[in-house]
Amino acid sequence: MSVLNRRPFRYPIAFLLFACLCVAGFFAGYRTGFSSGYSSGRAKYQSEEPYPVVYQVGDLIRATRDAGVSPDTPLDFSTLMRVTQSMVFPAEWEQLGGNCSMASFPSLELLVIDATSGVHARTKELFEDMDSLKPAIAEIEQERLQLKRMQQEQVSKALEPVSKRLGETLVPIDGDVEITGKWDVKIVTPDGKPATNQYTFIDQENFEAESSDPFFKSGKQWFSVSDGAMVAIGAGFHAAMNSDDALILVPTNDPTTYLRLTRTNN
Repeated sequence: MSVLNRRPFRYPIAFLLFACLCVAGFFAGYRTGFSSGYSSGRAKYQSEEPYPVVYQVGDLIRATRDAGVSPDTPLDFSTLMRVTQSMVFPAEWEQLGGNCSMASFPSLELLVIDATSGVHARTKELFEDMDSLKPAIAEIEQERLQLKRMQQEQVSKALEPVSKRLGETLVPIDGDVEITGKWDVKIVTPDGKPATNQYTFIDQENFEAESSDPFFKSGKQWFSVSDGAMVAIGAGFHAAMNSDDALILVPTNDPTTYLRLTRTNN
């Protein structure tokens, strides 16, 4: 066949190849766009609609609670739940009008969280961060317990002379002891001449003493309580309770004097 006879077919074949490439590109683009759109739509759906996920949190709670807690003590799920709700998008939870919620199953050591994908992702990160901190938390807790034991030993040593004078065992108070109310006060000084008074603890920060008090002026005064100690208007006291729930205060600068406080009948 001559060259003149072949030339008319060259352009139609090229056109057909071009058309095929266009059709193939169209279908490839359609398929990619469909998959991308479907994935985006699914992600958007999950970001808006809560769905449940089960979290195994027993070991996490055990590792982050006080080292002095007995192994038989039930796990405290409420603290972990409050921490999660306060640190992971607080406005998304039911308490603040959101759609996310959680429930604990203590018998299985589980938390079931019904939340959006974003909340789940951040919750997982939070639990992983807490899990990675377990060794540091355990070390800090051991140091805290050791410091508390040392403080208790120091307080017990400071209270020993008064304990012997009273013939009673004195136990250093806890920082969260409830002392609100009226107390009759017996103040014993080295000269053996006791004085009496009355303190009214208005709340956990303020109290009132009578005008004749040798330690505090009359009127409303502030005070603070911690483990084994009380500070009031700059005066420090070692603080303990006896078996009759009387409060014993020993001035830190004068171990020969003590105050014995007992609750009034009313």
